[in-house]
Amino acid sequence: MKHKLDLATWERNSVFKFFQDFTDSSVAVTTEIDCGDAFTYCKVNHKSFAIFCLYAMARGENEVREMRYRIEDDGQSVYEYDRVGILTPIKVNEAGKFVEVYLRYHEDFNTFYPEAYRTIHSVNEHSDPYEYTTTHADDQGMMTVSITPDLYFTSIKTTSRNRFGNSYPLANIGKVVTREGRMVMPVAVNFNHALMDGFNISRFFKIVENTLKNSVL
Repeated sequence: MKHKLDLATWERNSVFKFFQDFTDSSVAVTTEIDCGDAFTYCKVNHKSFAIFCLYAMARGENEVREMRYRIEDDGQSVYEYDRVGILTPIKVNEAGKFVEVYLRYHEDFNTFYPEAYRTIHSVNEHSDPYEYTTTHADDQGMMTVSITPDLYFTSIKTTSRNRFGNSYPLANIGKVVTREGRMVMPVAVNFNHALMDGFNISRFFKIVENTLKNSVL
């Protein structure tokens, strides 16, 4: 479900209008996230670390209200989605072919995990890589999250199909490395500055890291 915001009374209206005519109002932020506790948990309990990471990202975007804002109607309106999920590319063969799958968010990890696991394992190299996107062309209730477990990065640039930048966030999770005795991984998020600020994205990263550090399972 989503509802249209009344821009006249929206507290962020002046900021939104300021960025409305920008060629690209998107901003990309990359940081390192401590993931050692989650990595160990998944190894001991035979869980997918990737799915745990996707859950942490979904939890962050749902708990930060501004991460659920979307620009629609050719850039003239802003909607707030009640709940948003994850669109993630899954590698389906050794040549690197991927298929995008949509994962619904459930606050309870033990509900999220088996549903996400089944969805991920339901695709193969014969699946249409963009089936979800083409059949849900008007749905922006998501954040895209790409996982590149063999690639460590310090910054990243994402694509944008809209003049005013991407409406929903685009994220990347990179290779886990050991730094000063801690296991960390780079996480990059591209967000629209017309919808949120550094304060909001900082809250998002904090929730993601706390989810990976603390046992919520």
